[in-house]
Amino acid sequence: MKSHRTLLAAVAAVATLAIPTAHAETTLTLVYPFPDQLIYTKLCKELVDKINTGAKGLLKVDAKPFNSIKMFEQPTAVSKGVVDIACTPAAFYARAIPENEAISTSNSSPAKVRANGGMKMIDELHQKLFNMKYLGWTASGGRFRIYLKDAPKFTAQGLPDLSGIKMRDNPIYGAFLKALHASTHPMGSNEVYSALEKGVVNATAWATIGLIDYKWDKFLHHALEPEFYQTDIGWIMNLDKWKSLSPDAQKRLQEIVIQHENAARAKLEELASAERAALVKEGMQFHTVPNAKGYLDLAVNSAYDRMTQRIKEAKRNTADVAKLRELFIEQ
Repeated sequence: MKSHRTLLAAVAAVATLAIPTAHAETTLTLVYPFPDQLIYTKLCKELVDKINTGAKGLLKVDAKPFNSIKMFEQPTAVSKGVVDIACTPAAFYARAIPENEAISTSNSSPAKVRANGGMKMIDELHQKLFNMKYLGWTASGGRFRIYLKDAPKFTAQGLPDLSGIKMRDNPIYGAFLKALHASTHPMGSNEVYSALEKGVVNATAWATIGLIDYKWDKFLHHALEPEFYQTDIGWIMNLDKWKSLSPDAQKRLQEIVIQHENAARAKLEELASAERAALVKEGMQFHTVPNAKGYLDLAVNSAYDRMTQRIKEAKRNTADVAKLRELFIEQ
């Protein structure tokens, strides 16, 4: 009888070991750089909801309040593991990864640069240089314009004459504005309304969506076209945290992000069209740059020049620059 009980206990122990251990749901913390009313934050939180629903039992994303970490400090916080994920423009940490200029200057789409290997290159650079996993380009589809208080002037070369204009600067398009000889003043988007009101600046570059949300249209009545660059807000994740996830959690998270890339792009394209119509209706004047090709070439070239210079300063090989341009810029 004793040997029978011993045998049963052994069988039970083996059976217990054979049962797969269920992974506990992992909570990931997230920060974002822009106020809650902006479409970019809404899209970020929409993705949070999609993950919390579609990966329930595997993952839960906890979005921290706006400004819980300052916008330009968020990428470093992710790299160091202070927070797990940031939904933020690639240009905000292009000093650490200069190749990020490829995303912000792109005229392509997330689907195309995933298919041609461009996204893989960017992800590998994030992992190698900044202890991050680049999960996806989750807010493409918007473009950028220069908005001004007064009607623009143009040079003999057909480019905007920004001399004497006090321009609000930003890491995304700072090199381009300097190439146009603008007098620039770096500041976060939450500071711009007051700066416009006080006359500290009288022009800014901004996306094709969100000017009305910020109420900057109260001061800015002229816009330049063609549009340039592209909204480049993506999801970056601490690499150690990514590696700690189960294969199932990694797979599901990546799938949901990719699905959102395409849905968000379509929504931003639609909203950009609607915002332009609303600005025209309220009286904003749109001015076409006479030398449109030169204008767009300068926008891209100035960013790639900055990219190349930063890579050289870091004493790294610039061999990837031409390849990235080929993958992210459609001719």
